Amino acid sequence: MTALAKKVGGPVALLVTTLGAGYVIGRTTEASGKRGVDVLKNVVKKRNAPCELKDTVFTVRTDGTDGQGLEFKAGAEYRVLDCSDDAILIELIGDDDNPHVVFHAFLATISDFPAAPAGDEH
Repeated sequence: MTALAKKVGGPVALLVTTLGAGYVIGRTTEASGKRGVDVLKNVVKKRNAPCELKDTVFTVRTDGTDGQGLEFKAGAEYRVLDCSDDAILIELIGDDDNPHVVFHAFLATISDFPAAPAGDEH
């Protein structure tokens, strides 16, 4: 510590340098931390946002089969039970084998489901 104090011009200069560097590092860390907390809050808020399409009933316009083999027939209806990003939990009305998870992009191609991702509907 003595050698370091001599290099910067004495103990007072070492104290001032240490305090100045500590202040700059502390403020930089604080600003980064605040920005990180704000980003994290926004992510959590978006993740916990309610599905605005919940309980909405949509009509199938054209026959189609999703990637998991679930068949949709023109004229059939389904109700949105929940949504998370691009995955939509639906109930096929009149089908005993419910619920089903279907991608929003597929639903938009076969029905009157909105083309925008469900996560953007919040």
